[in-house]
Amino acid sequence: MTAPAAYVDRVATHRASLVKGLVDAVQSERRLVEELTAIMLQQRAAVASEDLQSVDDSVYAVQRVLFTLAEARKRRRSLNVHLGHDEDIALRQLVEAIGPLATEALRAARDQLHAAARTLAREVAVNRQVLRESLSAGDEYVRALTGAITPKVGYGEALGSREVMRGARIMNRQA
Repeated sequence: MTAPAAYVDRVATHRASLVKGLVDAVQSERRLVEELTAIMLQQRAAVASEDLQSVDDSVYAVQRVLFTLAEARKRRRSLNVHLGHDEDIALRQLVEAIGPLATEALRAARDQLHAAARTLAREVAVNRQVLRESLSAGDEYVRALTGAITPKVGYGEALGSREVMRGARIMNRQA
């Protein structure tokens, strides 16, 4: 026995609306990832200008966006289940998993999210390095202020070290 045509049309319309919702969810994730990228750039500028309040604000902004991003991912997983698939479909496998229901808009949204995620990963790596160097420079500054830096030239054990001796010169003042 075959299903009535009206039922088949309703199912097809429902699936099409789920795919549209999936496109919207992926686009929302992309926008949030792009927002994170913008925060990373603001954070780097705040570190460069030694604006501690802006650095602190950026940390809270990242937390807020990450929470919202987690909610957007939950929405995408829910739509995956409604489409009859496993909720944890990897983004790169999404179009293949959906098969003939996948639209060009879904492909484009997926590719844009991938590109935004790659950009974010690069910016996070740069920020990590900038923050690491900034913290290191700050630590050295504090050590210098408190006198905790050991001199590289002096008497005793330091005098015989290869590091000190490398740049040493002996002068003959008797000549």
